[in-house]
Amino acid sequence: MPAVVTSHARVSFDGNRYSVRPDYVRKPVTIRADAGRVRSVYEGREAACHIRSYARGQLLRQDAHHLQALLLLKRNQANHRADAFDGLGEVARQFHLKLLTRPAKTAHHIRRLMGLVNTYGREEVLASIARALEYQTYDAAYVETILPQERRRRELPSPTPLCPQRKELVDESDVEPPDPAAYDRLFESSDLDEDSQTEPES
Repeated sequence: MPAVVTSHARVSFDGNRYSVRPDYVRKPVTIRADAGRVRSVYEGREAACHIRSYARGQLLRQDAHHLQALLLLKRNQANHRADAFDGLGEVARQFHLKLLTRPAKTAHHIRRLMGLVNTYGREEVLASIARALEYQTYDAAYVETILPQERRRRELPSPTPLCPQRKELVDESDVEPPDPAAYDRLFESSDLDEDSQTEPES
């Protein structure tokens, strides 16, 4: 039976979902099942093998697949976060370059800085980063210190960051990405409705 591995590294078979190694995401596989096993095969290679479940609505996930998926997710998030940070402007790009020359975990600093952007806003964070560059102090902790000090100097209250109480629930969310074609179909149907309601000119 042909199938395509979803963005969550799973295939559907007989009412259940079975995990696959994340390096097979979006690739076509062949599902081969017998009385006891469900196998996903890609170009003759086994991508996954599970004990078959005869229940319905089950997610059968191997720990190795889940770990690989989490590691891949973290790498993708780090890359996306770095791109977003560089997109803040030239000051951010200069700070990023300085971080890369230091024996520090650049991704850790970028994550903390982007968190500050979400809390304080782009302009305030960039101003603090510029101050850090001026003093040649390339550390997210220094920027974190400057921001509330500057706000106190201007007699402004410091914002309270929003934190999810159950982060694991966010990480475990199993939502398929939206299909942009659905919007095209929606607008096409709206155009057809409008055309049917428009009377031809005499």
